[in-house]
Amino acid sequence: MLSSIKSKIVFMTFALLVALGVVVISAAVIAFYHDKELLIAGNDASINAFEGQINTEIAALEKNALDLALMGSIYYNQGKPQEVGEFFTRHILKNYPHSMGNGIYFLPFKIYENQKIACIHAVWNDEGTIEMLPSCVDGTFDYFKQNWYDEIIKDINNGRRVAWVRPYKSTQLGILMTTVGAGIYDKNELIGMATVDWELDTILKAILKIKPTAHSFVLFADKNKDYVIATTEPGVDNEALMGKPLDTVKWYSDKLKRGVSFDYKGVKYVPYIKRLSNGMFLIVNVPMWELFGNAVHNLFILLSVLLISTFVIVFVLYRILKRNINEPIDKLTDIAEQISHGDLEKTIYLDKPSELAKLAESFNKMKTDMKTQLTELAKVSSEKEKMESELAIAKTIQDSALPKDFPKNEWYQLAASMTPAREVGGDFYDFFPIGENRMGLVMADVCGKGITAALYMMSAKTVIKNMLQAGYPLKKAIGRANNSLCNSSAPLMFVTAFVGILDLRTGEIEFVNAGHCPPLLKTQEGYAYVDVAKNLVLGIKADYEYKVEKIVLKENERLFLYTDGVTEAQTKDSRLFGEKRLLDTLNEKELSLSETLEQVYVAIRQFIKDASQFDDITMMIVEFYNKKQPLA
Repeated sequence: MLSSIKSKIVFMTFALLVALGVVVISAAVIAFYHDKELLIAGNDASINAFEGQINTEIAALEKNALDLALMGSIYYNQGKPQEVGEFFTRHILKNYPHSMGNGIYFLPFKIYENQKIACIHAVWNDEGTIEMLPSCVDGTFDYFKQNWYDEIIKDINNGRRVAWVRPYKSTQLGILMTTVGAGIYDKNELIGMATVDWELDTILKAILKIKPTAHSFVLFADKNKDYVIATTEPGVDNEALMGKPLDTVKWYSDKLKRGVSFDYKGVKYVPYIKRLSNGMFLIVNVPMWELFGNAVHNLFILLSVLLISTFVIVFVLYRILKRNINEPIDKLTDIAEQISHGDLEKTIYLDKPSELAKLAESFNKMKTDMKTQLTELAKVSSEKEKMESELAIAKTIQDSALPKDFPKNEWYQLAASMTPAREVGGDFYDFFPIGENRMGLVMADVCGKGITAALYMMSAKTVIKNMLQAGYPLKKAIGRANNSLCNSSAPLMFVTAFVGILDLRTGEIEFVNAGHCPPLLKTQEGYAYVDVAKNLVLGIKADYEYKVEKIVLKENERLFLYTDGVTEAQTKDSRLFGEKRLLDTLNEKELSLSETLEQVYVAIRQFIKDASQFDDITMMIVEFYNKKQPLA
């Protein structure tokens, strides 16, 4: 489909147009949503300022009530003189000019044993001075029958520090107001309450003027008391709705969230919800089409300008690419075809444009280099074939050296496996009888890779086996094998090895660990590493004295041997499988010998994932039964 330069340029131009269009549209949409956030945040900031003013006033009124409650307690404990109570209420009211009035109201018979009513209440009069409420002075104000009294007493008894009552219209003044109260205590005993009256009409007028857009409307309500205070919703009788429960407001829901639009009468509104500290709240609903109308208009203009600009830029770019790339390449292609059917002696001549002239020179140099590389390639191919042949021979040597028939009888069972890495290594294992009652066990790893390591492996395997089967004691056999390897003609080669002799009558294993990985012994408590002596590897130093150690396998106990290809298997980020992960894998669950080897290999592959296997993975496990003693 895109076989020609011309079609590719057309495709690339179209793709660029699409990509730029996506970028432009994305940028415009991001700008649109940014504008939306700014609009929402701008309205939110102005409403927040109003909310802060109201909450400040609410906090002042609550402090007024608490201060007056403290004065009431002092008044009660100072002999209850009337003039002191009046002084307190006047003084507190003077310090809190935002309140309509305040007072202290005592529980029945707390002030006078024979008088139920006892209150002191100060109010602002029309002249802006403070006077005492006459009905409290003459003791005729039966406040126990007032709804606000019952609400405050109930909330205080329920543990509230301050209590707000449902908004109500004053029967005396005919204005909308609410009252906040705090308990008066004498040694933790509730003896009365202090109250502060707050006029809502002034606040209400300010709230109902909030109108971010022409068709916005406001709801002012008391959430705790489930009470509608006022609304500016079009077509709704505010006076009729005042005092009704919140569920009478058709659009209201407790699930409303700031900035999350809702549908009402076919219009989407964005709510601004402000909760006041005394349980009241304010919701300003702004029609989405008014809030984001300008942003949508700006988005349309921006998209139009950007898309037209993008189309013009891409068209001009296409013409430039066609003139400066496509047409000269056509010329170069015609010239190149002249030598496509000939030999490499043909020379390409091209003077301009300068870039393609340089490309023509590169073609000419490439032809010369190709001649040289073809000669080198033939040489490399020959050497590669020779190397592959050597690797095949090494793999054959390595594979043929490993025993495949694993014994299982009344005395013991053995299983082993070796998974070679990509390059031929020098890992090997071996097991063989020594006399009638003993079995030789070998797990070893030759340094290096390739055919040299494979041949050295055969030499090490043979000399170790010969020395043990010749009847030498283990220490002497390992010493002679080491001397033999030291005298070999392979420079810088050595082998790490675990060489042991299992006594089939007792389960005792006499062994030498020559710089090899520590084995793991499985007892009734599970697998654990065997602490081995630090002997030198084989093939490095002649006449080295190797330390012989012993362990005893009890019935159904196992010995697990392995090479460092197990614990040093690593991921692409060079994390090692490690000794602890090997121990955890072996202790994961009880399996047969072959299943145990498979379990470890699977754990290694899962750990390194898609990383290449760097070294041979070689393992051997032997289990001692002792069900029947072998013949002496």
